[in-house]
Amino acid sequence: MQLTVQQIQEIKKYPNSIYTQIKQEFLYHSNKIEGSTFTRENLASYLDQKIIEGSHKVDDVFETINSVDLFDFTVDTLSEPLTKRLILEYHRMLKLNTRDAEYGFSGCWKKIPNYISGSKAQVAQPYEVDAKIEELLSWWEQCEKAFEDIVAFHVQFESIHPFQDGNGRVGRFIMLKQCLENGVGLIAIDEKYEKQYKEGLQKMQTMQDMSDLLEVLKKCQEFLSDKTIELSNTIKCLEQS
Repeated sequence: MQLTVQQIQEIKKYPNSIYTQIKQEFLYHSNKIEGSTFTRENLASYLDQKIIEGSHKVDDVFETINSVDLFDFTVDTLSEPLTKRLILEYHRMLKLNTRDAEYGFSGCWKKIPNYISGSKAQVAQPYEVDAKIEELLSWWEQCEKAFEDIVAFHVQFESIHPFQDGNGRVGRFIMLKQCLENGVGLIAIDEKYEKQYKEGLQKMQTMQDMSDLLEVLKKCQEFLSDKTIELSNTIKCLEQS
């Protein structure tokens, strides 16, 4: 599914449009990977009626609500340069009202060493984060910004693991921004590909082999396109109007 910045910002204005479906698919899967207990129905209920249904941890509720706002913010700020300030704002918004915010871990780089759960990959030390993010952003400005570059950026961002928590979700929001700004098919990592996604990340981080990750993310692109077949009709309507 390919959308331009102008197209997604335009369809965002229309209630009950494919914009809500895209948002729901992206958020459901991105949050599910991190252990969210919100079902599709729970998320749909919040998106449609602002009603929270089901039994969830308080932080899961806040992070779900925050991720909805962050999705809109990401779309509204498309074409703004990807900077440290913007990345930190993504994290601040995601962690608003959570325990991490109370502990002073929101909207700032990590303060103590952390790790990637279930992975042998080594991540950056807190004192290394700012310089490594600066280096990564500099590389991004100079690269071609093709699909492979977006995936490479994602791998490196997750390898830095700059935040105490929330790295995966912020990383996928950055990937959403990069895809939309550069005419690359959107990526929503369906739960059926979660294991392959994590294994692909670890393989690249530990063995410098990105082939498996590229393959699984291409599958995720195709899977999302199949789920939103009315996108072409929406684009035709926009063009006619």
